[in-house]
Amino acid sequence: MTKKVFMAAVIISMLLSIPAFGFAATDSQPVIVLDGTKIEAAAYIDGGNVYLPLRAVGEALGYEIQWSGKDNPISVSKPGKNIMIDLNNHKITANDHLYYMSGDYNIVADSTYMGADFFSDNLGLKVRWDRQNGMVQLESVKENAISIKAIIEASETDIIETTLQYPQIDGLIDKTVQDSINSLFKELAMDAKNEGLKNADEMEKVIASGYTGSPNKCETYFDYRLKYNQNGLLGVVFLNYQYTGGAHGLTVQSSHTLDLKTGAEYKLGDLVKVDADYVSYISDIVRNVINERVKEGILPDYSIASFEAIKEDQDFYLSNDAVVVYFQQYEYWPYAAGIQEFPVEFSVLNDMLKPDFSFLYN
Repeated sequence: MTKKVFMAAVIISMLLSIPAFGFAATDSQPVIVLDGTKIEAAAYIDGGNVYLPLRAVGEALGYEIQWSGKDNPISVSKPGKNIMIDLNNHKITANDHLYYMSGDYNIVADSTYMGADFFSDNLGLKVRWDRQNGMVQLESVKENAISIKAIIEASETDIIETTLQYPQIDGLIDKTVQDSINSLFKELAMDAKNEGLKNADEMEKVIASGYTGSPNKCETYFDYRLKYNQNGLLGVVFLNYQYTGGAHGLTVQSSHTLDLKTGAEYKLGDLVKVDADYVSYISDIVRNVINERVKEGILPDYSIASFEAIKEDQDFYLSNDAVVVYFQQYEYWPYAAGIQEFPVEFSVLNDMLKPDFSFLYN
């Protein structure tokens, strides 16, 4: 696969993995309150998504914002953190980690508005849209005292192109726990690499048999997003994109919520009280959101399988303000729907959460 096609495939995959919504003018422009202080800028709401002005919010947080023109990257920097946003190529480089954007941004009156995930993932903010009071509340979080480095491995042969990015942490007191977590992350990347090599072996066999179909190489693209890094927990989402020929590849999303003191991994049921009927409660929320997305045209009015309820061990991750459950491509909807995610704010789960996890909503 040529580099140009590779880039396009990855961008398309990422766009499908995280639903992105078009930005249209609306009357909803909530005020922005950062750590209790109103800033002189408004947010935009479109399709139920929050968009925030990059310069206004970034500068209020102490970042220097530089943009030399529409064809050049935007720099967001302060000591210890340097973020480059390349809108033309849909790429963000956060220190040493380069990843592809999900498309949740827009330029409005020459100002760049980024989706809430950018501020949560990169600038350490809780983002909460207070519909009743017409404001978007931003709260700075205190991140864990660890450093996180991106390990990058890339290789290419005549039959497969492989790019791996995975995190490695440093700064834990217990080095055994640290090594265990780092080994887990590396193992996930190696599993993706080996999956790609198996795909390449199969493609070689097919080609040897006389197949003259897709001229493209196999491809493995493994990447991650840091979603929660506070209160002694680390939440990481991994994206494993595999192309084996044909019209498009497939992305499988996985996630891990880890205790930095013990190395233990939490499932969704571990967060809630023993007698809490979290399956029914979250399922009702998901079902309502599905109906809303169908009405808004975000999801098609047909599905591969009818959604009944989440599983007890449903795939999930923690964001700074919500438990996010998600479903894989083709699990309920066709490929074009991507990986559908459903955030459930901590505030609506507070009666169900175990006391050990009260910090999620306090």
